[in-house]
Amino acid sequence: MECPDISSLKLDRADEEALEEIRRAQRAGSLLEVVMPAGVMATIFLGNNAAQATYNIHSTDWVLFAHAMSTLPDMIRARVSQVAKIRILTGSLSYEQRQFWDAVDNGCGGY
Repeated sequence: MECPDISSLKLDRADEEALEEIRRAQRAGSLLEVVMPAGVMATIFLGNNAAQATYNIHSTDWVLFAHAMSTLPDMIRARVSQVAKIRILTGSLSYEQRQFWDAVDNGCGGY
């Protein structure tokens, strides 16, 4: 989606709280991208001898792990969209605020 030209946008306290919720979701997603693989590696190798580590490598569901890792961006995006939709439903928003949250919901941006 192309970003709309929004001039004179003024965000209120609820908008700032929603943006902070989006930041928290993004930080949590980034943390999961690190913790999930570390947890799998710890389960396989920590405190195990070579035979046990070999068995753990063989018995780990790598397809499920790969699927879980690949869905993280979608989960984060869904949370961002949910926060934006909740803001859009607020009755007291200005036209510019609605444009802004609609752009957030529809993925406006260069990322």
